[in-house]
Parts: sequence; structure tokens; C-alpha cells
Amino acid sequence: MLTEPNIDRSFVEDQIKLLQRDINCIIDQDRNLRKQGLTKLQDFFKVKSNAQERIYIFDAYALKNLLRAFEDQVERNRETAINIVLNYLDLHDQHFNTETLRLIVDTIINRLNQLPFTETSEEIRLALFKLLHKIQVKHIDAYTNNLQRLAHMIGKALQDNFPEVKKDAAIFAAEISKKLPIGEYMGEAVKSLNQNMQHAHTKIRKATVDSIAPILLSRTNGTFLEIVLTNLRNLSLDKSSDVRKGTLIAVAELLMHFSIQNLNSYENNLILILMNSLSDDSKEIQNLAMQLLDEIGLKRQRLDEEANL
Repeated sequence: MLTEPNIDRSFVEDQIKLLQRDINCIIDQDRNLRKQGLTKLQDFFKVKSNAQERIYIFDAYALKNLLRAFEDQVERNRETAINIVLNYLDLHDQHFNTETLRLIVDTIINRLNQLPFTETSEEIRLALFKLLHKIQVKHIDAYTNNLQRLAHMIGKALQDNFPEVKKDAAIFAAEISKKLPIGEYMGEAVKSLNQNMQHAHTKIRKATVDSIAPILLSRTNGTFLEIVLTNLRNLSLDKSSDVRKGTLIAVAELLMHFSIQNLNSYENNLILILMNSLSDDSKEIQNLAMQLLDEIGLKRQRLDEEANL
């Protein structure tokens, strides 16, 4: 529910007199009027003075029509609508209206949660993921109400043919998994990641392997590891040293933080990946594998000592 903060009411009233026509225009049938309205709103929300009043105007007056602008037939108008939301986020210091952000997130999910994507522009899909990233940095509670739909959307976005969206979707999946218990819903996402482990672009394989451990450690029973285990082994032999290093770090994270039940099932397979990397062509990776094995061994030793106390 929107609450009225301690704001300058006269400023709000004066600005609404100037802006109401523009707010109405952004959903007009005339594309030129929509463009003009969005441009004026963008100019308004770029200004940092009277930040609380501008935030209130966004929440109370502009939000409803602006979310409809995410569906505008004109790509440039959709891009401007996204930029207005970015400007809105920049007005805040720390206190956010959770309901506003949840409505924004829900609108984004609707653009990305099915194939073919409702959002047809590759660049706009990428911009939507940049916006999702910024929202999770600013206010993670915007995502807590519908983790299942969010996970489904991530699974679809990871299948995007546009490499930059694949990469950003993997990064976002890792970020969300570190902060929220989304892992149990990420089966489709893990299957998509498994396919992306074989992608021709090094940056896609690297972002993919970097996301595996956070997802598998986010409230799952570890069985999703079965989906990616073969390709995880393959990535430990990848032509890119960055991908090989990322794979070793991911494997070590799983070994360090998996539950006892998961370790009983998968420890031998994961340890073998690290041990095989002791003979890697790169001395740096050999040393990394040895360091990680030592750290895992020390943790096991501590756990055994604590169990015997």
C-alpha cells in the first residue's frame, strides 16, 4: 500500500498540473504523443532535486501508465520507459516502495517468460536484465513474492539466442541464488545452463560455470548436479584457462558447502575433477587445484575433529 511520506505537497501539486497530460499521453494511440510524453517524463525523473517528491509522483501517478509503456509497439519508446525506471531507482537513497518494484519486476517477467519472447528486441531484452540486476542490488525484497515465476523466466532467458542476454541471465541467476532460496525452482534454468556450457563463446561458458555453484547451493537437494556433471568435467578441460579456473572454483565451492547427504552422493566425482587438474598444462591451474584440495582437506579435518568431540 502506498503511504504518503513527508513531502512538499505544493511541489507535487504544481508538477502534476504540468505532467498529467504527459502521463496520459504515454498510452495514447498516437505514437508521436507517446514518445513526447515519455521524453518529458524522462527529463522530469532525471532531476535529483526534490527526490522524495519525484519518487512519490512516480509511485502515485506515473507507474500504472509507465508499465503499459513496456509493451509499446515502438522499440525506442520501450527503451525510454526502461530508462525512466532507472532514473527512478537513482532518486532513492535507501528506502524503496516494495510494491512498486514488485509491479515493475512482474512486468519484466511477463516480457521474458516464454519462447518466443514477448519482447522481440534483443537489445531491449538485455536492457531488461540490466534493470533486473539494478533492482536486486537496490532492494532484493522486490523478488521475494514470486520466486517460482522468476526462476521460470530465468530458465527461458538462458535459452536466448543473443549471447549477451545468455551471459547476463547467468550472472543474474547467480546473484539471486546467493540472496534468496530460489534453488528448488531452478531445474529448467540448470538444464539451460547445461546447454550453455557447450556454447562457442568463452564468455558464455565462463558466466555459466560461475553460476552453477550459487544455484546448486540455494536450497536444493543437490540432485541438479546430475544434470551438469558431465559438462562440468568437460569444462575442467576447456581450451580457455579462465573457464578451467572458474570450473575448479565452482567445484570447490560445492565441496566446501554441500550438505553431508550431497557429499555422500557426489564428493568422489567432484574431487576427481580437482585431482585431474593437477596435471593441467597451466602451472597456475595446477597450483590452484592443489590449493583448493588443501583447503577442502583442512575443512574435512576440522569437521571430523568436531564430530569426535
